[in-house]
Parts: sequence; structure tokens; C-alpha cells
Amino acid sequence: MICPRRAENPVPGNEPGPGGDLGPDGCCGYCGSLDGDAFMARVEAGDVTLDPSDKNYKVYVHNTGGDPFKQTYRTDTKPFAGSGSPEHDWVTRETQEAKFYFQHLSEGQRIRFVELLNTKALRFTDPPGRFYRLPFFISQR
Repeated sequence: MICPRRAENPVPGNEPGPGGDLGPDGCCGYCGSLDGDAFMARVEAGDVTLDPSDKNYKVYVHNTGGDPFKQTYRTDTKPFAGSGSPEHDWVTRETQEAKFYFQHLSEGQRIRFVELLNTKALRFTDPPGRFYRLPFFISQR
């Protein structure tokens, strides 16, 4: 998987590894987002709540009964040498929340997400219990 956000926000010297951008924690090594498949599986399972942001491309995901999320991060202060580089000290921890960038959804996943939204199957963390800025791929009529 190559992060779809690379084209929007290029970082020179941060090229994907031979296996792409998917890190060992199941998150994107470029932007830190959950993987689209993992996000949709958790939404479908109903063991997460969504906390909308003021951005139309991002949502926070809170664990409400499934396995904890994993987050990998650097613990050193060396100059950046690329995501997953062995030149850095990396640590993976468990966490109860993660972020998700909607750019990581495939076309089919976007369609399914809209279906879940329209049938009120998505669970939200707090009122208003909906998106106050719809994801960028959803148009209002």
C-alpha cells in the first residue's frame, strides 16, 4: 500500500519502503492513519466510535470493545531517515484511539461507508452524533 496522502503532502527523503507504507502496527507509516481495511472491519464490527474532526478528511476512532490499536513511533532525536528506517529507534505501544484519513478508503469502501452512514449504523463518541463536516467524498443534496 502506498499512502494516498503522499501526493497531497510530499515529504522529500521519505520514500516508501519495499513493502510500501503499511507499517508493522497496521497503520500507514507515512501519515499514521489506520489502514482502510482495518478501519472498515472495526466500523462494521461496531466495536469503535467515531469522533469527527473539523476536517473533511479525518476522523478519530475510539476502541469500545475490540482489540487495542497499535501505534509505532520514534524515540530518538536523530535526523529523519524515512519511516521504518533501521537508523531510528522505534517503539510500538497499544492505545485506545487512532486516527483515520478518509483518503485510505477504496471506492468500494467509500460506498459502503455511505451506506452505513445513511442507515445510521455508525456509532459516534459524542453529540451531535453525526458529522458536522461530511467526509470529502460525500456530497449533500
